[in-house]
Amino acid sequence: MARPAAAVSAQDLDPISWFIGRAVPLVFAGLILLYAAFRVPTWFTTGAPWMQPVAVLLCAGACVYVYLMTRPLCPNLGWTAGAVTVLLGGTGVVVSALGYAGTAISIELWWAPFGLALAIASLAPYLSAPKVLVLGGVATVVTSLLAFWVLDRDVTSWGPISSLVIIASPVVCGLVAAVTFSFVLVRRMTPIIEQRSRMILPLAQQDSAAEELELLRLARLTARAVPFLEGLAETGEVSDADRALAGQLARRLRDDLVTQANQTWLDSIASDTRLVVIDSERRASRMSPSQRTALRALLRAVLDTPVVDSGSLLIELRGRQDGATAVALSIDADLPEGRRIMHLAPHYLALRSTVDDLIWDASKLSFTVSE
Repeated sequence: MARPAAAVSAQDLDPISWFIGRAVPLVFAGLILLYAAFRVPTWFTTGAPWMQPVAVLLCAGACVYVYLMTRPLCPNLGWTAGAVTVLLGGTGVVVSALGYAGTAISIELWWAPFGLALAIASLAPYLSAPKVLVLGGVATVVTSLLAFWVLDRDVTSWGPISSLVIIASPVVCGLVAAVTFSFVLVRRMTPIIEQRSRMILPLAQQDSAAEELELLRLARLTARAVPFLEGLAETGEVSDADRALAGQLARRLRDDLVTQANQTWLDSIASDTRLVVIDSERRASRMSPSQRTALRALLRAVLDTPVVDSGSLLIELRGRQDGATAVALSIDADLPEGRRIMHLAPHYLALRSTVDDLIWDASKLSFTVSE
């Protein structure tokens, strides 16, 4: 079932695109450093000029933190990482305000609110619009009030309301831009992604390897019965021995068909490979076509790697209390990490767009499949 646009981030919608262009937070960090550099002369008008560089590092560090937390093999950004980001940026604003306390400054030229605005904007590609709105809104209110309380007595050219508006305006503009970007991009791109999936999935389901495996099973089932039927056609007689043999063949065919019916699509992949499947609840059959296609491609890529030890590739599916399915894939491969990442990255990113909570450790991959 497709999730609403408000619950999806741009990275969730198209992870490959954001994997390629993930330098946006670093660009925002550079803009903070550049903007703050123009205010360096005002630092030395205060009694504690060292507080401004600390504030700059906190605001820029918030953007760098987003960059580090959105690396390709890291889990998707969540509430905790978002809260840490706005906390770093908000702390930078308060530290800067404390540094300017007791000094007459032009508050409309103050750099710190601009830094917090860019820190919030750096979350836009990686969090859904409601999450950005909640985190950014709380940070805007709390930080603006604290900064206003620290600076208000030193601002003589503006009234209290005007001062508070001037402090909050850059942050509000950054928040509105981030929320609008996240929501509008996801809303407009979702139909395109869905159309692309409908075009690709039917072709992806026509797996030549799966078709060959099905033909092999059919040959095994018919190889026992066809010679017997041909013999009866040639003789034209049915003896007691033929009846007994026919009963044995029928039981064998029935057992094979029951076994085949009880197998999931994942078991069929494992039957002739080095893959071990643990799926006592038959949860593999509950996966959607797009999830099956992406997981099958990843497993094939792993199995095509000659350095994977025989029997070391294990996939386990377990049900959770909320009805979702937890999936864990263990890999024991003697391959340098860089080469392994380059080999499996396209399949990893394709799978990431169809499942939740995907985490790739050194030798283990785990994710969740929602009902």
